[in-house]
Amino acid sequence: MTRIENILVGVDLHHGDRIASSEFGDETQAAVDEALQLAATWGGTVTFCSVLELSAQSQSLIEHDHENILKTVEDVASAVLMKLVNYCNKSGIPAESVIRFGTAWEELSKESAQGSYDLIIIGTRASHRSTSLLFGSTAHKLMRYSPCPVWVVKPAELREIRDVAVATDLEPANLSVIRVAVTVARAIGARLHVLHVLELSDLRYLTLAGVSKEKLAIAEEKLRHSADEKLREQLQQTDFRTLPHGVKIEYLRGAFDSVMPEYITANSVDLLVIGAHDHHGISDFFLGNMAERILPNVHASLLAVKPDGFISPYAK
Repeated sequence: MTRIENILVGVDLHHGDRIASSEFGDETQAAVDEALQLAATWGGTVTFCSVLELSAQSQSLIEHDHENILKTVEDVASAVLMKLVNYCNKSGIPAESVIRFGTAWEELSKESAQGSYDLIIIGTRASHRSTSLLFGSTAHKLMRYSPCPVWVVKPAELREIRDVAVATDLEPANLSVIRVAVTVARAIGARLHVLHVLELSDLRYLTLAGVSKEKLAIAEEKLRHSADEKLREQLQQTDFRTLPHGVKIEYLRGAFDSVMPEYITANSVDLLVIGAHDHHGISDFFLGNMAERILPNVHASLLAVKPDGFISPYAK
């Protein structure tokens, strides 16, 4: 992935018990704003996609009055999307719109596969810490099934992107994640932070076994050196040298779900790029458990990238 040219934007038009409203919430507005800024920067094309989810009651009503109800719903959605398209065109950004019926995450996944998009952008509220879902079910499942990267924007974190961070576990599959992060940082003109959390749990066991601090320090330095070799080898396979503000490499110590949010906040990172890990086969494909815990608490937007070799069930 060297350029991001074709952007799909999820536009949620549901409001209360209305299938399609002429207004949309802060989450959708944040997604639209982000998409327009990125398209203007990259010279990309934007497609606004609204998925109209029909309840059982709505489906029953349509069966009895198919022409009037369905036409009304489509008319409202079309009018809203056309305003967005016209605004883009006046701003010099090529744009079009698509309306689909069904479940939001599934239809957006299908559209992203059929339209060969480079990126999906959706807006969402940050989840409460007690919830088990990541940013809500639509974002959760899009990150699981969409064939292209998914950019999740939280309204409270929408701002000019100056610093991009990429979290990597240095596994070969993460090379695609680093490449996407480099692409985004270069296109936006942002500084790139490449972050790896050192796995020190084995060393803690050695501490309990009575190993001296000096030997532990040597062991940790060897671990850091090995990680540095792997990371720099991966960077060599990207065009990171083209980044206008360079790369800052950081090795963090501690628990991933605490040190990562701390770093993001302390360094005013605006976008976190992270990989979705495939540990148990495609059917169990999802973000790692630690990422699932920390991401609702990270004060930044999120870009989730599929690993190399991932095949979406909705791919052509």
